[in-house]
Amino acid sequence: MNSKVMLKNIVIIFSFLLFSNICAQNYPQGSYTVTTKVEEIGTENTIKIKFDFHFNDGKAFLRLDTNNSLEAYCEGEYSVNEKKNKILVLRYSGEGICSNELEINTIYIKKIKNFYYVKSGRFSSEKWLKLKKVK
Repeated sequence: MNSKVMLKNIVIIFSFLLFSNICAQNYPQGSYTVTTKVEEIGTENTIKIKFDFHFNDGKAFLRLDTNNSLEAYCEGEYSVNEKKNKILVLRYSGEGICSNELEINTIYIKKIKNFYYVKSGRFSSEKWLKLKKVK
């Protein structure tokens, strides 16, 4: 193999690895959690709920930790799509009230430096909340 072909192959491999690494950095892997306030169904009182996320193979799974079974809706698998601005959009993959595209059923994830942040229409706060990595 001549040196030009060899150099070209090295550049292709390096470019692929660099691109793969950049893409992987924007997508969380593993388990994360956040506890925040939401409006309670029916009473509209503010309560705290723990949102447990698990990210794997281009999918997200949500589990809600709450004592009120009415609040544990929209648990399950979410599809993950990336917008042009590098924000991940999570949409419920199941059927029922959570499957429509209302803002309350949409979850957003973004990365700033080495941390992930979450935002949802379901949260009482409109601010980006920091996700805590679960070990």
